[in-house]
Amino acid sequence: MADEITRARKLRELVEESRFWDASDLMRNFDEEFHRIEMGMGHTAWDSMYRPISICVRPLPTVPRFETSETKDEISLRVVLPGVPPGNVHIDVDRRSIEVSACSDDLICKPYYVSVESHNTLDPDSVEAKQEGRWLVIRVRKVKKRRVEIR
Repeated sequence: MADEITRARKLRELVEESRFWDASDLMRNFDEEFHRIEMGMGHTAWDSMYRPISICVRPLPTVPRFETSETKDEISLRVVLPGVPPGNVHIDVDRRSIEVSACSDDLICKPYYVSVESHNTLDPDSVEAKQEGRWLVIRVRKVKKRRVEIR
């Protein structure tokens, strides 16, 4: 009996001394994790009786590391997409923006999404994309303005 009391006291002291066992810290982490689960559940399909049709909980897209640069003639977007094969990358360019969506090639399929707006008009037919090390480099030419004389 004395052994059990000593063991319980040691466990209580360990819990009280450890910052990982702080109740407010545990609750804060619980709230963050519960929020992530709740946001992921928003992607679950529900029927009219509010029963889940799909048990697949998909994570929300994250914004990967990216860099943009712009010259007089083109805009360049460099993106790091860890664990994403080239076949899982979708690039969509319109006259004002570049959007990159991708999904990792594992069971979880971690989604990535980047959208970059341009102040200039872009030429969607001039998109070039290539892998340079760990960076996916996307270059799009700008539409050149030209003057038209009225006669």
